[in-house]
Amino acid sequence: MTQKPETALGAALKSAVQTLSKKKQTEMIADHLYSKYAVFKQFRPLAIGIHEVLIAELSQFDPALVTRVLTNHCKKPRYLKSLAKGGKRYDLKGRETAVISEEEKAEAQQRYDALADKPAAKPVPAATPAPAPATAEAPSAE
Repeated sequence: MTQKPETALGAALKSAVQTLSKKKQTEMIADHLYSKYAVFKQFRPLAIGIHEVLIAELSQFDPALVTRVLTNHCKKPRYLKSLAKGGKRYDLKGRETAVISEEEKAEAQQRYDALADKPAAKPVPAATPAPAPATAEAPSAE
């Protein structure tokens, strides 16, 4: 894949983005992917090697962060369930690229089951006010 020459505007955008925190950058990447690509919104099984396409397309971001967002997406229960069903894999434009193998389906099902078996995080109880100390009335000395 050939890379496009970077323009001055592209370089400025890259510089501006990289001044943001890594957390903010990953949020921006995720927002971009889910808003631009239907395969992400629909949690369709993604083509093998799609990370390379995303890294090239999102050159203003650190490649490690693009990979992190993609990894997080692929760990979500909804994605694993979709992958475990089998069928086709899709590219960013929604075109079929390959068929999911039986081994891939089995691995996705195992990962999905492992997530389902994890106990849900316990909610933090709301703070309750401490009971007022009991006051004992002293008998009056009459």
